[in-house]
Amino acid sequence: MSAQLAIPRTAAWVWHCGPRSIFGLDAVFVRCASGTSPATDAFDYAANFKRWATARGPTVVPWTWLGPPAGLDGLGAADLLCDIAPRRPLYVAELQVEIPGQEVLAFARRVRQREPEALLGFSSLPTRADAEAVGVPWDVCVEEFDLGLPQVYTPAQRELLLEDPSPVVTDMGGKPIHVATFPDGDVGWLESARAGISRHAGASAWSVDQSSFTNWRRQLSRLATEEARVPEAKAGSRTPGEEALLANRIIAIVQAHLDAGGRLEDEQLLTGVERALRDSAT
Repeated sequence: MSAQLAIPRTAAWVWHCGPRSIFGLDAVFVRCASGTSPATDAFDYAANFKRWATARGPTVVPWTWLGPPAGLDGLGAADLLCDIAPRRPLYVAELQVEIPGQEVLAFARRVRQREPEALLGFSSLPTRADAEAVGVPWDVCVEEFDLGLPQVYTPAQRELLLEDPSPVVTDMGGKPIHVATFPDGDVGWLESARAGISRHAGASAWSVDQSSFTNWRRQLSRLATEEARVPEAKAGSRTPGEEALLANRIIAIVQAHLDAGGRLEDEQLLTGVERALRDSAT
């Protein structure tokens, strides 16, 4: 599993809708659960995720809601996520409401235990101040997750992203970010997406469920193609965010191995670390 491939450069988000073409985008984030429940309000998220996974294969990234009204069982939410979507290179949790830090910690560590080579991202309000105002334990999230997917949905949030320095970036403490946008909520969303693609780990948009999907899918795909035309001098170099991502992945592999009773000198651990280093160079 390549860390670079695990974080899509362009993607769309899915709430309820079934499989459809995402032509021009790298991936699709599909909701697969609501806390410890695979379904809510008569809609089966787990079944819909499996339909997407069958149709689109490895381009489908599972995400789940963490916290009320879906309950406060971080351990149970992690187990359900991994049961529905095993052996995925990236898992995402959305946090929008108050939830105890210990439950976020339990969630993240259980996913790491079950999927030690996967990356783990959290999506929430874009800054520490905004997230903490609704009860999201920001410091725990930044510490335990590999990357953030800040939701830059409004013009005011876009301004924060584009500031220099940007609190959206600095509040992540050096962790890479993939910018989530909302074309129906911000006419200037492409500027947020451009920043995500050109300066960070990528950009995505909410959501495939919207009637505007076909139009913004083409716009996001075209933007990624334009931004791909970079000087050759930049090829092969790692950004600080990519370096941090690689370090976090290696730490997670080592920690999971030790937690399982292994030793630092074990050949299995060395093989896992070598694979991570090799993947990051491809």
